[in-house]
Amino acid sequence: LVDASSSMVFEGKLARAKQLAAAFGVMGLLGAERVSAYCFNSSESAPERLAPCVGRASMMKLFRFMERVEGGGDEPVEAGIESSLKYHAGRGVAVVLSDFLTFGDVRRAFNLIFNAGLEVFAVQVLAPAEIDPDVTGDVRLVDSETSGNLDVSSAGDLLDLYQEYRVAYEGQLAVLSQQRSGRFVSISSEDRLEWVLFDLFRRRGWLR
Repeated sequence: LVDASSSMVFEGKLARAKQLAAAFGVMGLLGAERVSAYCFNSSESAPERLAPCVGRASMMKLFRFMERVEGGGDEPVEAGIESSLKYHAGRGVAVVLSDFLTFGDVRRAFNLIFNAGLEVFAVQVLAPAEIDPDVTGDVRLVDSETSGNLDVSSAGDLLDLYQEYRVAYEGQLAVLSQQRSGRFVSISSEDRLEWVLFDLFRRRGWLR
């Protein structure tokens, strides 16, 4: 499941999510597993769907599907997960690739995945500027999906609070995943794809 909402367009997050989705899909196809894919971005339309496919011959179909995915839209990740699951049947692993930047209830979305007989593998993709913002003085923060804004007069104090919240939120996502027999990892969109797949994921036990 790939989050293609507006916030994912920032600093290559969507591009990295699509690459990782394709990589997971290829591993499933080569392992004789049934692979399906869903991409969501707009609350006004159904998610883009790749019907379940199997085998090496389906790899190009998977690649073409991911290439067609475009970013932009206001759908929160929890709503995108819920809408995607309406079209899914079968047990297995659900790889969710998103920045998880939402005001909504991610817990409910993870419950839906678990209750559907799926093990959630949540991959949070953040931009470098979201991991370590470089701002000083007075700033205006603008939500890329709702266009809401917030003026801040002391960026230094805000950054301390932001980092505390970011780390705590990542911990919350990890716990939500683990409580449902799943896994969680957070990466930067600038992390090398090879390092993520063959170093980080191996060390975390995602790949063997």
